[in-house]
Amino acid sequence: MIKAVGLDLDDTLYDRNQVYERTLQAMEQDVVTTGVSFQEFNEVFQEESQIEFQKFTKGLKGETTFKIDRVLSTYQRLGHPLKYEQALKFNELYLYHKKQIELRPGMAKLIDYLRSIGMELFVLTNGAAATQASKLQYLGVDKQIPVEKSFISDEIGVAKPNREIFNVVEDSLGLAGSEILYIGDHYENDILGCMKNDWAAVYYNVNEESVEDENVVQFSSDQQVYEYVKSLV
Repeated sequence: MIKAVGLDLDDTLYDRNQVYERTLQAMEQDVVTTGVSFQEFNEVFQEESQIEFQKFTKGLKGETTFKIDRVLSTYQRLGHPLKYEQALKFNELYLYHKKQIELRPGMAKLIDYLRSIGMELFVLTNGAAATQASKLQYLGVDKQIPVEKSFISDEIGVAKPNREIFNVVEDSLGLAGSEILYIGDHYENDILGCMKNDWAAVYYNVNEESVEDENVVQFSSDQQVYEYVKSLV
């Protein structure tokens, strides 16, 4: 029996790509013109973000440094190296557009429904503590899910898919893994991480990646996720 439902943050609760696309558009208009498409930019940027985030997680870099370095390395790989000041401008533009984020409609309905039936809710996300907490505030999730039920990798000291972070959530909630359902958009970190810890998982496959695993429940729209979870609990 499901007694708690967990939610990933980035790309699950809101469209992170929209923030980066608006940031790139502003960079192209006001800072540096590359002519690079958002799809090409984002593919490289996400790869560099993962590389730099791992360095941050291991304590090799601070938050400010890793966020600057992922921008510098992305533009370098794309053949348009930036000056340090231009990378700072990218992050300033990103912060501005991040404040405009909104819950995906299906996720907003899902949170409202789960709260209406008294289901315990929590957030489990990888990222820097202050950054992730601010996103929850911009989305208004901090008013719907208590701050003590928001589990951020930076505060815990390990990130998904490490088994320890799932154990921390279980201990905090006082539940077994089999009593938890989690919704996330990252196949390795979210879905495989859950399955290895006996959590039920819903793969919100926002990028419609090819995942041929009959054991994985997956949907490509937030409305589908809402309808499925509502029928399940």
